[in-house]
Amino acid sequence: MTASTTPTTVVWDGIARGYIPPLELRISDSVRLHTTAVDDVDPVTFEVIRYSLMNINLEHGQNLQRLCVSPVTMITRDFQPSILTQHGDVVFLGPYLQYFSIAQSLTTKWILENRAADPGIAPGDMYLSNDPFVGSPHQPDAVVAAPVFVGDELFCWVSNVLHHSDVGGSVMGSFCVDATDLFLDPPAFPPFKLVERGQVRPDLEQMFLRQSRVPTNVHMDLRAAISASTVAVDKITRLLERYGADAVKAVMNRVLDAGEKTIAERLAKIPDGTWSHRMYAEAAATGDNATYVYQTTIRKVGEHLYVDNRGTDSQTGSINVTYSGFAGSFLAALTASLTADLAGAYGGVYRRVHFEPVPGTLSCADFPAAVSPAGMYTMETLISLAGTVIAKMLACAPAEIAELAIGPAHPAFYALITGGATADGNPFIGTNANNMIGSLAATPSGDGVDFGGHFWIPEGTASNVEELELLWPMLYLYRRGLPGGADGAGRYRGGRGFLECSIPWGVPGLGAAVYVDESFPKVVGPFGANPASVGHFRLKHGSDVRASLDAGRIPQDFAAVAGTSERIEAKGPALMVGADGVWEWTGANAAGFGDPLAREPEQVAADIAVGVLPLAAADRVYGVVVTESGAADLPATLARRAELFGQRLAAATAPQAVRTVSEDSALHVLGGELAVVEHDGRSHFATATGRALLGPVDGNYKQHCAVLDRPVHELGPEYATAEQRAGFAIRFREYLCPITGLRVETEILRDGDEPVHDIALAVSGRWE
Repeated sequence: MTASTTPTTVVWDGIARGYIPPLELRISDSVRLHTTAVDDVDPVTFEVIRYSLMNINLEHGQNLQRLCVSPVTMITRDFQPSILTQHGDVVFLGPYLQYFSIAQSLTTKWILENRAADPGIAPGDMYLSNDPFVGSPHQPDAVVAAPVFVGDELFCWVSNVLHHSDVGGSVMGSFCVDATDLFLDPPAFPPFKLVERGQVRPDLEQMFLRQSRVPTNVHMDLRAAISASTVAVDKITRLLERYGADAVKAVMNRVLDAGEKTIAERLAKIPDGTWSHRMYAEAAATGDNATYVYQTTIRKVGEHLYVDNRGTDSQTGSINVTYSGFAGSFLAALTASLTADLAGAYGGVYRRVHFEPVPGTLSCADFPAAVSPAGMYTMETLISLAGTVIAKMLACAPAEIAELAIGPAHPAFYALITGGATADGNPFIGTNANNMIGSLAATPSGDGVDFGGHFWIPEGTASNVEELELLWPMLYLYRRGLPGGADGAGRYRGGRGFLECSIPWGVPGLGAAVYVDESFPKVVGPFGANPASVGHFRLKHGSDVRASLDAGRIPQDFAAVAGTSERIEAKGPALMVGADGVWEWTGANAAGFGDPLAREPEQVAADIAVGVLPLAAADRVYGVVVTESGAADLPATLARRAELFGQRLAAATAPQAVRTVSEDSALHVLGGELAVVEHDGRSHFATATGRALLGPVDGNYKQHCAVLDRPVHELGPEYATAEQRAGFAIRFREYLCPITGLRVETEILRDGDEPVHDIALAVSGRWE
């Protein structure tokens, strides 16, 4: 992992801006590194050592889960254990939060470069850091790094990252959406030696705990991180004693080499080219109503990837991340898509990815940018952005590679952080991470997964309602699936999310500190799909819920609950909720794949039959006519869709000229209606059904499509928003086959922005 072409005047030191380690670390001679390895390890011993290392790391994660007391770690699994080489390269990470791997690697490398001489690195030491400019995605994510020694040589590292419930700052829960710079954020501590030769330093531990509103919880979780690391260090030490350090190091090296070989072989099958995608954020801080741009571009050359963020807006407000967030989000999406079968042995994969970030931007911010809300907002935006652009790259590969695409994740972690005091006066911070229920995007071959979690945290789980009612003073009225509709629709639909509704219970009130309420969708599905859901938070004061409960009725429809509605902002201030208050918040339906009007009518009828799609949406969204018996009327559907295609083309702006390719020319379909064909000795884009030529593959196929442009809120009631909100002006652009009216691609655009040139292939001659 490098930043090979960044300007030489830019210093990536972890102080003025994010830390990017050099190819050769500058490590003090005071630390001796173990570098020797045997030439060969017999196959049986190799597998024993490999699985021993893997299981030590898995047990590390299980110990964290057992020992932590905060729901965000104990239940949600918002943590990650890793084993790293003596140089800080990841050998194994666990099935938990995937973008934490780069946080551990960067932090460890920074320690080697900046702490080896003073205060030194010795057996029994552990360093703690939550500095985003060094490696943490945001301040609640604290890294514990422990060296493993063999004799007087540093053999490897054990590390974990876990999310702490509160580490200070202006907002309870430490997602400081009102911060304008790091000085209003929680404190950011560069790596310091918390444990020295096996003994916790109480002065430094108390310094870290002093920042928290819930120091007891943080203390217990911090000791869990130390204890779990201690056990992992001890187990690796025993492994070294049994098999010898040189044999274990040989296995670690081969694991890294095998990962690199795997991704190199897969990248070699993808044509060279460039892929790009853009996403928008809404509001940079409390009181803001503007929109902001993130863009990620992949350039693939041979067996290497080069990733940049050009086109991203300059850093502002609290929606920034540092380099570690940019790199971590991309690597999480890449490994989940292209190398998931490596089961966490991703360090070799990282060798083939070269980052070329632009500093001072929203996705690679310089000091002192505010970054604390990143874990709910920007990290998920960048993961979704990376998933989309990677899916487009993989679509250009042979089928066995293309089918690995996962697609876009949720653009935010839809969640709610509340706080206050329990009935007995104890302070609480309720980080409701039930969006771990999640939903997965559609793929090129099938529907997404309803309530399918998130690919970037495979072991993440949501809480049972009863668990949350036991932990926090609130009562849940309902939690159920979101209905299907225009949001997430496509040739294959996205997985469904959820919504839930609660009231305070046993207390006079509480505060809603952090929430998500969007005015426009941020994610659009690949190759002609609709946008995914708009996440909402709704609050009513003076409700009649308690009267309904007294009468034996549990309200199940938020709109029918009486009360005064609070005006909600995208990133608003903390809201006070009295005992008569009630709130509802949603997860999201994930993005679909392909044109909804290409969905098989029988699939639409089946969705209606099982209750995941309202009957009215069949015609409105999919152009499907359903009979009284619930079956799809195929002739009527064919006629209805022909009418809708005609309406699209009549409303669209047609290209200047339309050329077609002959019926005997073989097409290679990339996704949906976008294909590649040989024409006049060159590879061209074309539409799969209409066979319209869309220009050479190194050009922009969008320029040869019919274009239909409208405000996104006109696409369906699922995207309705108030006129004063930012989303009212956001547009939805459809790129259509000029012959059939089928969608080739769709795009969300802000007024004045040029369309993204999303695919350009460096292919001449015959397509392979």
